[in-house]
Parts: sequence; C-alpha cells; structure tokens
Amino acid sequence: MHRIVEKRLKVFACPVLRRELSFLLSQVESFCDIEFLPFGLHTTPQKLQKSLQERILETQKQVFTYRDAGVECEYDYDAIVLAYGLCSRGTEGIVSPRYPLVIPRAHDCITLLLGSRQVYQYYIENYRGIYWYSTGWIEHSLQPGKERRELIYQTYLEKYGTENTEYLMQLENNWQKEYSWAIYVGWGFPVDKRYQRFTEECAHYLGWHYHSVSGDPRLLGDLLSGNWDEERFVILAPGERLEASGNEDVFCGKCQGSF
Repeated sequence: MHRIVEKRLKVFACPVLRRELSFLLSQVESFCDIEFLPFGLHTTPQKLQKSLQERILETQKQVFTYRDAGVECEYDYDAIVLAYGLCSRGTEGIVSPRYPLVIPRAHDCITLLLGSRQVYQYYIENYRGIYWYSTGWIEHSLQPGKERRELIYQTYLEKYGTENTEYLMQLENNWQKEYSWAIYVGWGFPVDKRYQRFTEECAHYLGWHYHSVSGDPRLLGDLLSGNWDEERFVILAPGERLEASGNEDVFCGKCQGSF
C-alpha cells in the first residue's frame, strides 16, 4: 500500500510519554502506528511484560478491503518499537517472533525525556535524591506534594481512624525523606510554566530543592525515525529475546533465544 511510505513501525508506549510522542509523530517521516498501554504497569513488572508480549504477538499485517471495487490491499510493519526502558525489568524476556524489535538502552522513561544515558547519569551523580516530575507524571499520577498528602491523609482517616492514620502518615513521610530534589523535565510545551510552578510548590512544601531541566527529543525522535545505532538502541532480529545486561548498556546487544 502506497510505496511512497518508506517505513512503517508499530510502537508500544507508556502514556507518561503521550505529549512528547504525540509531538514527535508530526515531525518524523516514518509512519508510526502507536498504541499506549495502561498507565502504572511499571509498578508490577510482570504485568508490563505480559501486556507487551501479548500485544507483540497480536501484531500482524493490516488488510483493507474496498468492497465496491472488489479490491484488497495491505501493509505490514518493518519493526516493532518499544518506547520504554528496562522499567524494573518489566521489558526483560520479551521476544518478537515475526518482526525486528527495537528499544532504547534506558533504565526508565526519564532517560528518554532527557535524551541520553549520559545526561541521566550526570543528574544522578550531581543531584542526590531526585524525584522526577514531567507533564506525563503530573497528568497521570499524584506526584508528592500537598495535594497528594492531603488526599492520602483523608483516605486513611476515613478507613482506619485517627490513631492508625498518624502511624501510616509517618510511613509516608519516611520514604519522602529519602529524596531532596524535585526536578521537572520540560520540552517547551504550553503547560510547562504551570507544571514547573506546581513542581516548585511541591518541593517547597516537602522541604526539597527545586530544579528545572530542558529535555532533549533526539533519542525518542531517532527511535520513531528508525535512526537506530547500537550504542543507543537494541535492535533484535525476530526470535531474539530481550535481556538485561546488568551494566551501563542496560540490555544485551544480541541475546539468543527462541520463541
């Protein structure tokens, strides 16, 4: 179908990246058939792995019939692309039996937003105790701050009573003490200024430092464009299984496995 379309990719993505990927889809030459999986699967890696694997196995060529003319046409994908990282090993073990499989060498979505593992590592080394904020995280979840704390407090109070609530809120406060920076990653979207203020307010409320950093679209842009190099991406042939490397490469380059 339409030979002028040079590359067709099936993309599975986390909705945390919806704004960034939606923007990039208008910028790349590839045709990207993108599907967002439910938010929060990364909190249960086994569910993320199962959901991704099921959708990969369901992926097949698209067939269209023009009944009035009795004409049938079709197109197939050149590769399956995962807009994910290792995500607590939620992508480990995935295999695509029919299509090449491509994924960035990243531990999580923050690397994808920042544009490289090197930039991510810089912030980890120089800003101890980071809690990351972005458009997707703010829009899809209750980030640490006043609003979240008040909602949790009221929920505990209604369910468990005053005495138990005080104890449970102490546990909530304890894990937040592990962090000292609230960093917002922006891509220059219209909502950025408002979301930056929100992040700064959360940091002030929690007693954290605040910082804002400009993200870099090149990694995700190259993922969608098909500009894949082995330094930044894992490119697996059909039947090769995705495995964690346990080092800075994040994933193995070529992991043999059979479906």
